Amino acid sequence: MMTADARFWDDIAEKYAAKPVENVTAFERKKAITREHLRPSSTVLEIGCGTGSLALEMSPFAGHIHAMDVSGEMLRIANRKKQAQGVTNVTFRQGTLDGPTPYEPEHFDSAWAYSILHLVPDRRRILKAIFDLLKPGGSFISSNACLGGTWVPYGAIITVLRWFGKAPVVHSYDRETILREMREAGFVEIKEREVGGGRICAFIVAKKPG
Repeated sequence: MMTADARFWDDIAEKYAAKPVENVTAFERKKAITREHLRPSSTVLEIGCGTGSLALEMSPFAGHIHAMDVSGEMLRIANRKKQAQGVTNVTFRQGTLDGPTPYEPEHFDSAWAYSILHLVPDRRRILKAIFDLLKPGGSFISSNACLGGTWVPYGAIITVLRWFGKAPVVHSYDRETILREMREAGFVEIKEREVGGGRICAFIVAKKPG
C-alpha cells in the first residue's frame, strides 16, 4: 500500500487539494456529528487525512489531532495549510495502520476514517488496529463508500479507470458488511447517522466498550 497507492495520491495531490467538496451539506453534517464527540482535551487519530482539511478545521475543538496519510505530497500540502493557518495542535505523519504503529495502545479518545476504508487492503486489520488504539469508551467515526450491493457496476468502472491511471485500488463492500466487521472488531453502540450523503454513503459512529 505504501508504493503504488502512494504514487497515485502523490500524483493527484495538487488537483485533489483544489477540488471543491461535492456535497457541502452532507460534509457539514458529518463535521457537526464529529464535533459532538470532541472535548477540548481530546486526543484524536485521523487515518487517510489527505491534505488535512478535516483535522485543521476540527483543531479548535480538540486537544491534539494526529493525522496520517500514505501520500507524502498530500501531507506536504497539509503542512503548508497548517502553517498558513497557524494551527499548532495538529501533527501530520506519513504512514498507515497496516503494520506496527507509532502510537501506544489505548492512546486516543476518538478516531476518524473519512472515505478511506474502501481503499485499504485489509479492512478487518485496520478496524482492529483502530479499536486497540482507542481508550475504553472512545469513539470511532467513519464515512463509508458502500459500493457493494448496488446496480451500478462500480468494479468494472474502476477497473477501466485503473487501466488509465485514473483510480486507485478500491474494495467494494455494503452496509451490512462494514457493520458486521465493526462488531467483530469489538465495537459497540454502532449507529448509522443520516447525513444526506446519498445511497452509497454510510456515516457510522461506534464506540469501544468503556
